[in-house]
Amino acid sequence: PVLKMKTFTTILVLVLATAVSSKTTEGPLNHCNARIVGGYHADISEIPFQVSLIRGRGPLCGGSLISNRWVLTAAHCVQSPSQLQVRINSTFGLAHGTVVNVNRPIVHPNYNELTTDYDFALLELKEEIELTEEFYAAELPEQDEPVEDGACLQTSGWGSTENGSGSEDLLVTYVPVISWNQCRKNYRKAHAITERMICAGYSDGGVDACQGDSGGPLVDGRKLVGVVSFGTGCGKAGLPGVYAKVSAVRDWIAFVSEGYESEESEE
Repeated sequence: PVLKMKTFTTILVLVLATAVSSKTTEGPLNHCNARIVGGYHADISEIPFQVSLIRGRGPLCGGSLISNRWVLTAAHCVQSPSQLQVRINSTFGLAHGTVVNVNRPIVHPNYNELTTDYDFALLELKEEIELTEEFYAAELPEQDEPVEDGACLQTSGWGSTENGSGSEDLLVTYVPVISWNQCRKNYRKAHAITERMICAGYSDGGVDACQGDSGGPLVDGRKLVGVVSFGTGCGKAGLPGVYAKVSAVRDWIAFVSEGYESEESEE
């Protein structure tokens, strides 16, 4: 099978538990117990830390605001870091909200382009963002905090719907975590699954943050559990979406972001 990086033309594919719907649903149905083609429309107020990475006029990837100065995304999203910008606080990936310039991207030093291991990058924004009770950053897990098998997690973005066209609106869907051992077995002929990866999806396929919104969030409530990384095919049975595991690099995130803040305070 061909390995497809999740570049921006995503299909958030979900199927209703009782019937297949061709229309995008306007609200959540019973989370992981129901599956919806295209996901449901959400307002940015529901996921205020969700951001869109852009270059020039075009969308590039998703990302998550983790503080008033830093965005966490996927390393493979910033292999060409020039002219990167971040659109924040917008339900629409290509309009509204505020566009902030990126000062510098910092790719995890262990990132491996061939294996996609350590698929993390931090983006330092050129200006601080004012956070409020309504417009908040994502929370981070503790270092090596486990992710429970079967946990129902949320992923979101502006990818394609079932007809393949890009969505102007923010879409949200829910996926259950698949055990690491099971995912490693399923992917053994396609891709190595490391301890820095989480797999989430359905054993019979159909639901995925497929081919798009790389770098976007996989969350448990407000906690950022994973970063959209890669997949093989699109919602294929036995080949779930793969996410970079945030708790595996929590100390690195703190070292980079808090180290920067310390340098600023000393100046």
